[in-house]
Amino acid sequence: MKEVSHKRHIAKAITWRCIGTLDTIFLSWFITGDPYVGLQIGLAEVLTKMLLYYLHERVWIRINLGKHTISQWRHILKTISWRVVGTLDTMLLAWVISGSPVVGLKVGMAEVVTKMLLYYLHERAWYKIDYGIKNRTTNENILAENNLSPQEFAVSQQHRLSLKGHKPLLVWFSGLSGSGKSTLANMVEKKLYEKKIHTYLLDGDNVRTGLNNDLNFTSEDRSENIRRIAEVARLFIDSGTVVIAAFITPLKTDRATIKAIVGENNFVGVFVNTSLEECERRDVKGLYKKARSGEIKNFTGVDAPYEEPVDFDITIDTAACGTEEAVAQILNIVERRIVSRK
Repeated sequence: MKEVSHKRHIAKAITWRCIGTLDTIFLSWFITGDPYVGLQIGLAEVLTKMLLYYLHERVWIRINLGKHTISQWRHILKTISWRVVGTLDTMLLAWVISGSPVVGLKVGMAEVVTKMLLYYLHERAWYKIDYGIKNRTTNENILAENNLSPQEFAVSQQHRLSLKGHKPLLVWFSGLSGSGKSTLANMVEKKLYEKKIHTYLLDGDNVRTGLNNDLNFTSEDRSENIRRIAEVARLFIDSGTVVIAAFITPLKTDRATIKAIVGENNFVGVFVNTSLEECERRDVKGLYKKARSGEIKNFTGVDAPYEEPVDFDITIDTAACGTEEAVAQILNIVERRIVSRK
């Protein structure tokens, strides 16, 4: 889970205040024709909006909407809610300082247009900054902070690779429930087994009943589910095994986490691109029916988003590609990546 510190919100409040105040000063100056009035309004709002912005950030960290997708929609909604708060504050300050409610209204309305854009860009910029977010800490930093050090063993990965005769790899299948991920993953493993390739298949339901049986289906727990699976895959990769994983993995951020944990060189992504309509028509487990009736909440494709992968190695269009052909396409890439060392 993300742990967002007070320091991050304070830093964001300061950077936004600098941008916002300059905008207000110039707008007030332009509308009143008096740079002194513009300066007064700008300086007055520094005091009020620093506090208001900080409180707004603390409120939004408790709102789950769009939080774990880090979606643009969350940033747009935050922009709108802040703009309502900020504009009311500016209008009142401009009215009090200029003595004219008309000036207050004009300044408030003018800044709606400029600050909506500025605030949105500010949110997007801060999303790319790690400051104050502890869960973006690298494995190296975690080791250092906890006085841990990796144990060196007599048998290395290279020893295990020479024994197995092929490179390790993580083949990750992503797609909606009912898309055919598990079917394809199972067939790919069978073909690799027949070629004497050492494999292990991780599947959503199987992992949920064991390793991750303490997790629910909240956004936080779903991300943690994927993180743990990626860590397990990393261990299998160290053992020299080809890991095959079939999970919905709807979020871009979670897929980025997987790559960061196992390494991009060890990752092959397979997007099983079956339409929602087809998946729902199949409804093998009856999950879509339950989701539509409200029995299941936050179901991917119904009331939770699926962000289609644009950077995966293979996209299987199940409407245009048969199962055997799809497996052949996947094996073509996988076999080239695990070329024999013997």
